[in-house]
Amino acid sequence: MGGAAEKRRHEAHAHGVAEVNIAIDGSKADVEFRAPAESVMGFEHEAKSESDKQKRDAALQTVQTKINQMVVFDPKLSCKFSEVKTAIVEEKGEPGKTQPDKSAHEHKDQKRTAEHREVRATFSVACDKALAGSRMTFGVHKTFPAIGEIKVQVLGDAKQSGATIKKDKGGVGF
Repeated sequence: MGGAAEKRRHEAHAHGVAEVNIAIDGSKADVEFRAPAESVMGFEHEAKSESDKQKRDAALQTVQTKINQMVVFDPKLSCKFSEVKTAIVEEKGEPGKTQPDKSAHEHKDQKRTAEHREVRATFSVACDKALAGSRMTFGVHKTFPAIGEIKVQVLGDAKQSGATIKKDKGGVGF
């Protein structure tokens, strides 16, 4: 999972598109959820006003409490989720090149447009049965309607696979 995460760090994120990366080991899995902050909280800038701080905190709380409805393992496996760790991470893109005659204010605005924030959640899952042969479904769009697409990558005991899920339709087999 590290290689894909490293590669992802250098790509620009797309609003409305989340990522779910899953590493499976027998009956256990480590899961990473990543989405543009704008798609989860409604904005990407740093939360400074009380209103923005409340929106940020509510969004992170929703991720923590509803992750098992957003990333759904087969109920027959009796999976238990570990504590969900969430963070807002700032991604810095390359600011636009400024001309020597541009004012500092204009340069500051250009730099701001090159910065993006992303909501990340990581957690582990321990199931009573091996995950191989099971299927995962999603409820991300139901929880965060601004996310219409999920790019899923799975690294399992026997195989590696990926899928693009649109508006929670479909799933991923292990």
